[in-house]
Amino acid sequence: MTLRRLYLYLVSAVSLGLLAAGLALLGNTILLFVFNDPSAQNSRTELAGFTAMTAVALPVWAIHFWFARRYAMRDPYERASTIRRLYIYWACLGSTIGALVALAISLSYLLRLFIDPCGPFREVGQPCTLARAVGIEQLIAETPNPYWLPAAQAGWVAAVFLAIWAFHFWIAARDRGAVGETGASATLRRWYMYPVLLAGLLVMLSGASSLLQALWLHAVSSPLANSVDSGGAAGLLIAGLLVWGFHARTASRNHVADDRHSALRAVEGFIALSVSIAIAVFGASQLLYYALARALGVDNPGGAGNDILGALAAPASLLVVYGAAWILMRRRLTRDAETQEGDRQAGIRRLYTNLAALVSLGAWAIGAGGLLWTLAEQAEAPMIGVTAADWKNPVSLWLTLLVVGAAVWFAHWRQSPWAADRYALPRRLYVWAALLASVLAALGAGVGMLAAVLRQVFSAKPALADSANLDFGHYLAVLIVAAGTGFYHWRVLRADAAARPAKHAAEPAEAVVAVAVPVVVPAPELADPNTRRYLLTVTDATEDDVHQALSSLPPHAAYKLTPTERGALPVDGR
Repeated sequence: MTLRRLYLYLVSAVSLGLLAAGLALLGNTILLFVFNDPSAQNSRTELAGFTAMTAVALPVWAIHFWFARRYAMRDPYERASTIRRLYIYWACLGSTIGALVALAISLSYLLRLFIDPCGPFREVGQPCTLARAVGIEQLIAETPNPYWLPAAQAGWVAAVFLAIWAFHFWIAARDRGAVGETGASATLRRWYMYPVLLAGLLVMLSGASSLLQALWLHAVSSPLANSVDSGGAAGLLIAGLLVWGFHARTASRNHVADDRHSALRAVEGFIALSVSIAIAVFGASQLLYYALARALGVDNPGGAGNDILGALAAPASLLVVYGAAWILMRRRLTRDAETQEGDRQAGIRRLYTNLAALVSLGAWAIGAGGLLWTLAEQAEAPMIGVTAADWKNPVSLWLTLLVVGAAVWFAHWRQSPWAADRYALPRRLYVWAALLASVLAALGAGVGMLAAVLRQVFSAKPALADSANLDFGHYLAVLIVAAGTGFYHWRVLRADAAARPAKHAAEPAEAVVAVAVPVVVPAPELADPNTRRYLLTVTDATEDDVHQALSSLPPHAAYKLTPTERGALPVDGR
């Protein structure tokens, strides 16, 4: 049975992949002829190959999946098998990701036709009429709007993947309704559902931030508006929203009760949370960077020139979009934890706290290293007789990253938390990760410092006034930050180990009288239908302890204590 399933579903999976590729490539090649593309005549060989792929893969997949479905309809165990669910959810996962990418590309080109239809003609210096822009002359113009062909090709690929996904999603829903979904089958569904949710969410957030940036730039009439692809941003936003929205609604309506305790749901949430924290911190630091650079008199901070409002568009959109995602993902994780036991709630809280501390630690450590790097260059350059670069712009950049990262870190990090938090796995992971990153950074910085010295030692004409010697101060700054961070977390590790209760050797157990308590309510001789006899064995307690424990029995109940020797079972002779 298992070998038969492996054969049927393995062949179905391989032939389905070949069929999807053949259909997508065949349709794209046919569209070259439909749109009179100059490369169409050179694609006849590829057309034959893609037709052969489709013609062979389709019957192979159809026959094998028909037999697999026939066996599944006859036997509920076959229908609920893990191998069948693995094939179905593999097809759903692959087709959903493919549809997400293709749909984003197709929507990007289509939306560009409405937002800036003359864009491609302006780039090559050709005249643009309304008819040519919207594609009325598409089939007869010598130079048609180039947006239509890739939009149609990506749309066809999206249609292929959507058809494959819809078929297998329907099959999965029918199987779930017929034989249920527990254990490994539910785990496989989560392996499909939550990676898709994560991919759709990240694509949606990327598109939302880019679209917000484009709207900002157009609102302030910034010259940077011409460099932002509004159609591409809107395409990412819509495609991600469709994929994420559908799967999020499906999970909340049908699976949230089962999945709230799932590790995959928590992992998906924490990955999205870590990405949101990192990008939001970066956006906030960039906002402060432009403000501080202007205050220090930097003429061209970040290459923005005098267009400060335009320069603020990108970091502000990142902060708004990913900051909102940060808040919402934290609320979702908290809501999931509230439905679980206390230990699980505390575990989710510890994971979030230490994750935010780790991400922010990396931000302020990079900021501190970059700041000391710049200051070391300013101090070393006069000593060796070289000219240092301007310090205002890099100091503004690194100082703001240091300030924002440190603010988030201090808000989440506790050097001496409660005992349960101090010994928890998330805190140990944070401390060891910080130690590992610090040691690796110190290792690289040490290599860089020694290389800067040996460069002059091995040089045929060593010279002190060489700008390459500035690397010694650069890497010394990195070494100082890495050593300081590593030393601090090493002390935290030692303090946590010292605070942990010592493990005492097990002492030999003293002889304790075991008390067997037959509880009879009332006597069995009465033949009352409500009569029940309970046999209770109590160890490591005195008779007074047992009397006190049983003092809350009803007034009509009775019990009798019969002490027994250790290891012996009470014997009731009645």
